Amino acid sequence: MIIKTVAFRFVFPLVVLFLFSNAIRSQNNDSLKNILADRLPDTNYCKAALDLSWNYMYTDIDTAVYYAGLALDAAEKTNNTLYTLNALNTLGVCYIVKGDYYTAQSYLQKAKEKGTELMKQDSSSRFYKRRFLAVLTNLGNVHYHLGEYDKAVSHYLSALSLAEKIHAPEIITTIISNLGATYKDLHNYKKALEYQYKALDYSKKSGDLYSIGQALTNLGSVYSEMQIYDSAYHYFMKSIKIDEQANMDYQLVANCINLGTVMQNLGKQDSSYYYFKKGLRLAKKLKALDALINSTYLLGQYFVKTQQYDSAGFYLKKSLELAEKTGTMRFVMLASDDLAALYQKQNNYKKALEYYVAGRVAADSIFNAEKDKRIADMEAKYKVREKENQIRFLTEKNRLLDDNFFKTKIILGSVLTILLLALVLLMVLFRNYKLKKETEQRKLQQENERKLINAIVKTEYNERRRFSSDLHDGLGVLLSALKLYINEIKNLSGEKREQIIEKSNKLLDEAIQNARNISNNIMPAALKSHGLLAALNSFADKINAAGKIKIRIKSVNFDKRLNEVLELTLFRVLTEMTNNTLKHAQATEIQIDFVKKGETLFVSYRDNGKGFDYEAVKRSRKTGQGLDNIISRINTIGGKCSMESREGKGFTATLEIKL
Repeated sequence: MIIKTVAFRFVFPLVVLFLFSNAIRSQNNDSLKNILADRLPDTNYCKAALDLSWNYMYTDIDTAVYYAGLALDAAEKTNNTLYTLNALNTLGVCYIVKGDYYTAQSYLQKAKEKGTELMKQDSSSRFYKRRFLAVLTNLGNVHYHLGEYDKAVSHYLSALSLAEKIHAPEIITTIISNLGATYKDLHNYKKALEYQYKALDYSKKSGDLYSIGQALTNLGSVYSEMQIYDSAYHYFMKSIKIDEQANMDYQLVANCINLGTVMQNLGKQDSSYYYFKKGLRLAKKLKALDALINSTYLLGQYFVKTQQYDSAGFYLKKSLELAEKTGTMRFVMLASDDLAALYQKQNNYKKALEYYVAGRVAADSIFNAEKDKRIADMEAKYKVREKENQIRFLTEKNRLLDDNFFKTKIILGSVLTILLLALVLLMVLFRNYKLKKETEQRKLQQENERKLINAIVKTEYNERRRFSSDLHDGLGVLLSALKLYINEIKNLSGEKREQIIEKSNKLLDEAIQNARNISNNIMPAALKSHGLLAALNSFADKINAAGKIKIRIKSVNFDKRLNEVLELTLFRVLTEMTNNTLKHAQATEIQIDFVKKGETLFVSYRDNGKGFDYEAVKRSRKTGQGLDNIISRINTIGGKCSMESREGKGFTATLEIKL
């Protein structure tokens, strides 16, 4: 079977071979080759050839194809249906690894026919079902890569039904993850996340590192497509650690490209280029066409963003050429669309139209309402079948209970009594537990309220102290000096009197300007008149003018005013973070992003400074108070705040506010 991790636009589709690998044995390649040399075609000959094919699958794919072909010849000569199916399936997997999906489809379709024969011979055989569902899943993967999502879902659901019948949790995990990946490509993110979190739960229970890594990568790809890049980065990094731990090179090449994509969307172009090139090198080493298609496509996008149009055209055309060769329709669509946009920028409208039409033709083959309806119908039919199976099971269970009613009556009564006593005991324990939790929650709530009140009082105190200092040290001094000048005027005449009046006017102008500055510090004029984004941009422009650091502010779907309390609190929090960066971080860039999704506003603050040990700072009563004050301010407006920093890795804060 193939486990695959898929992405749509910017995140790499990965296949990891997992079931049917008879090659995971104690025998090495030399001993297996000796078996081939010493035997005529028979069952052991087939096994050895298949083992060799799987052993070479990720190191020398052409050799893997050669040995799978030997196994197929031997199986057909001995008229062995099971090993013919195994050999056809293995050849199909080989060509998926090569990226030749049409050839893979041909072999797997023949394997499906052999699997149907086996199921007719013995439909109750768990072994036959396991082999057959492997073929169905691999066919689903081929249809996925060809953009035939309705056929992919059909095969996945058939395989899932068999996997549930034989109680194979590791295979169920794979199929559920594949279904989630398919729904992501169809832009149904709600169902995609539903399937991927379900797959992650299954994989953690089984403890299988391949499945866990697959589910983590798929979750990252869904969040990347939804433009929630912090979550995408989190899941991709977790998956990379597993890839390196388990030496899973195919998953590693995928996640290098995935991480490059996240870096690109976070504006870190140098980092994205590094990961894309690393992914391309690994893809060439592994001879993985699907990885080559994706890495060349993303390098093309990188060069478009950096306005290196000749290089962009080269990589996009290379990706399109490979996608057309393998029948990978989603990349035919993506590369064609990007080439159309590239030629339009270069005013080559003839070429732009040519690629635009090619992209629309590919898109029409992937997305249409009829296909979406067929997929929904298939899933509904699958659920209906599951309910019918449950009804049949309950009916049979009731019949057996009726037949044995008198024998089981006493046992049932005893069991019910025990259950009742256990239920009473559980209720008592639960009540005690609930009371204990409520007491703890009240204490925690009181502590949080105390901290919140302290933070509010401290913030107000600091603001009043600063206001008092501004009045005393700035405006107060000027007014005192002005009073002295005014008192002198009555004792002077002539030129000296005029000089004193002129100096008094200058002091008065300076006092008026100080009063305006104090007022602006209390409530910035730009914030009051034009809103949060305008005030922050004005604040950033003043700092950017110094040339020592660059502040970038970006907003997505956020262009309306908020209430005054929200705007002032967010302005104070973000300017305080910026001042902390300027004082301590030695950073050259600050990125502030606003994203509005529904009735929730997400604010992301990142700098590329030297970073610090966040956990140690939190534990420090003295240095951690500034961070606590920021978090408390966000809590006062009903928001959430999370922070992350490590030495040498900059500082990141994420705010979530319900509007």
